[in-house]
Amino acid sequence: MIQALSFPFVQRALAAGLLVGVVASLLGVFVVLRRSAFFGDAIAHASLAGVALGILAGIPPLLPAAGVGLGIGLGLNSVEKKSRLGVDTILGFVLPFFMAIGLILLAFAPGFQPELMSYLFGSILAVGSESLWIIGLIALVVVPVLLALRRRLVFATFDPDGARVSGIRVDALLTLYHVLLALAVIASLKVVGIILVNALLVVPAASAKLLARSLKQMFLLAPAIGVASVLAGLVVSYRLDLPSGPAIAVVSGLGFLAAWAAAARRSGK
Repeated sequence: MIQALSFPFVQRALAAGLLVGVVASLLGVFVVLRRSAFFGDAIAHASLAGVALGILAGIPPLLPAAGVGLGIGLGLNSVEKKSRLGVDTILGFVLPFFMAIGLILLAFAPGFQPELMSYLFGSILAVGSESLWIIGLIALVVVPVLLALRRRLVFATFDPDGARVSGIRVDALLTLYHVLLALAVIASLKVVGIILVNALLVVPAASAKLLARSLKQMFLLAPAIGVASVLAGLVVSYRLDLPSGPAIAVVSGLGFLAAWAAAARRSGK
């Protein structure tokens, strides 16, 4: 594996894995705390419309996919308030509608589309320079903003009424959270793919919750577990010639089972 690091495509994969492992799992803490795992799935599946548009137009698919994700993230809270429907109901519309648009667009693309498979199931070893720049830009935006708003988001998560009384604009804060989450999902597409996005968005944070003794520890453990899952999955994929997205997802899942067993032993159950 050390020798493989001399190859540019492995270097790009490693860089993308480190960035996505931190961004997705750090935001995953709030996904777990707010029980909004369905949002990640919905955004990932809806992004297929953007991926398909990018393939047809010959532009980096992550760009239009990010546009779709941002549009949903910006509008979700407003639609929820105006329609008086629950978020899960709205996302239940978003997921099949935009994914269907993507499938229809792909019907106009001639022949087999190998790039599409990398977005469906992840292909970290196929991350190109353009995709890496987009992932890096997303990380540069998401991580500082999330760290700056962490305390307010925690407050709004556990006591939204108290947060409003204290002067926090909860609706605007939640809209920004949805935008950051959409960006994290888009960044994850080339690593674990549309189908397996929760392997990095939810599972490392869930493992951290089982192991952590405090919220602060959870914030520290989640990105560490996310990065470790990506790196171990990358090694397994390279060594055994396995698809990278599923390999990362399996490693992440095994880590969760190990955390569950450790938490059970600690509690004496």
